[in-house]
Amino acid sequence: MRFTWKNLSPLAIAAALAACGDPASAPADAVAARPAEPLPPLPSLPDGLTVRLTPRPDRSALDVEVHLVGPAAARAKELAIARAWAGIDGMAALRGIRVRDGEGVIPTQPGPEDGPDRTLVLGRVATSHLAITYGVASAPRDAARFALHLDRERLSGVGHTFLLLPRTSEPLAVHVQIRPGALAPGASGASSFGVGDDVEDHATPADVANAVYLAGRLRTLDSGEDERLVLLGRPAFEPEATRTTISRAHAALARLFGGAPRSGAANDEDFSYLLVAEPGLGKGHDGALLGRSFGLWIGDDRPFDAAVTIAAAHELSHRWIGGAVRLVAEGREQLWFSEGFAVHYARKIALAEKLIGARDFAADLERTLVSAEADLPAHARSRKDYQRGARYAAALDAALRKASGGERSLDDLVRALLERAAAEKNSDLPVSALGDLVARELGAARGEELDWVMVRGHGEITLDEGAFGPCFHRARTKSKVYELGFDEASLRRTPAMIRGLVPGSAAARAGLEEGALVLSSKVPAGRDEDTAEPVEIVVADRGRGRKIRFLPVAERLVVRWAEKPRCRD
Repeated sequence: MRFTWKNLSPLAIAAALAACGDPASAPADAVAARPAEPLPPLPSLPDGLTVRLTPRPDRSALDVEVHLVGPAAARAKELAIARAWAGIDGMAALRGIRVRDGEGVIPTQPGPEDGPDRTLVLGRVATSHLAITYGVASAPRDAARFALHLDRERLSGVGHTFLLLPRTSEPLAVHVQIRPGALAPGASGASSFGVGDDVEDHATPADVANAVYLAGRLRTLDSGEDERLVLLGRPAFEPEATRTTISRAHAALARLFGGAPRSGAANDEDFSYLLVAEPGLGKGHDGALLGRSFGLWIGDDRPFDAAVTIAAAHELSHRWIGGAVRLVAEGREQLWFSEGFAVHYARKIALAEKLIGARDFAADLERTLVSAEADLPAHARSRKDYQRGARYAAALDAALRKASGGERSLDDLVRALLERAAAEKNSDLPVSALGDLVARELGAARGEELDWVMVRGHGEITLDEGAFGPCFHRARTKSKVYELGFDEASLRRTPAMIRGLVPGSAAARAGLEEGALVLSSKVPAGRDEDTAEPVEIVVADRGRGRKIRFLPVAERLVVRWAEKPRCRD
């Protein structure tokens, strides 16, 4: 009998449609109740964790296979993916999740709705081969660069945002297999574990998640010192010079902190710089330390300038600060230390190695210590933590140098923390570990201040004029600033009337008056002192409209961090 929909009763049609549903999205008991489906045989794989990534550019998706083979398969109780890594919910992009072993489909159900990961709890114990398969939709073009992005030329992404992995803390033999055959000719694969379409290593599932994955036309530059630069795309910068810049910053950090990290996840000597020249990213950039690699996404028309150099040094410093040692209070990582101290050391190292000039250093001070619109990475978890931590690091460094006549500095305290973390084989130290060091150097009051100001958030952190040495000061200059000259919100009220007019402003000098009835207005979209586009406002005047035009700028006395003339390049 030929099968057609009209041969079936309405009840049978409903049952047939239900059977076409996604097993991962159906209730666990419904999946278990279905007749066993004929499943293809599982591939023959070595013991350990195998991750296979197959780009499907024709449907803007990535096919993912995760295989856990051997005794560890029976010990896996649940699968996990980051709940919100760098603001990205990895589970949201996953499609058609299927979990099985040699006996058939394994039902799953969502785990608790708390903690850093989203989890799927396995409905039964797996046999010696646990297999997870699913697809990942490519992220929208304007989404964070750490998410999976895929087109016909390439793919890039961080494992936290698209890898659903068995949760186990035991180290395993790991096989990373990237199959870029459907991408443009000449494509190959690379990851934080190495260059190539099939790479073997030894790691935990957490390490596999904390890694960059790339595929496309790659260029690899080896330094001969267990470091390599892997470049995806066509950048505006010169790759060899860029590799040298990053390597010099990395080596300087290692000298400062006493060699490669002896604790934390990024303590392997083999290290990769994974750079992605991203079309359409413009002046933006995103970077992160990921296991044994540093990943950086930068606009393909942007040079590797001072700001990007500082950003690279910031991420590399996380091998030590926030990687080999973290400060913890009430079970939470203190980001003012992990991020703020990294801000402090990034610009310090870049200047010491002459990778940036004094003017660049001063600009970074102003941007990260003062500006409310600090140029922080898109994935910055807390602007306040970055700024307060960086200010505290600078203030503490200045106090230590002054008290010791230049013999001691913040460097000594950070090295002591690193040594303690390595000796205890524990990256997480209590805040009191730093507080005790501060008290020993500067007195009990300064040690107690650490908890009160940084952990509890009371008080302000002040910086002396010479906090950054004799080359930098708080310069008082007259500068142009953006100033509309009245409360812009008054234009959105009904009726629109000028409120909050600033006496002596360009708006007032042009003839605008407090309380004037606004018939129409045009305000430039830009909010900077270099705008050449005037404000145009038509106000009611004796039954007619009167147009008023002015440039929304003013000259103000501004206090900014600046380099002293004798320290200029």
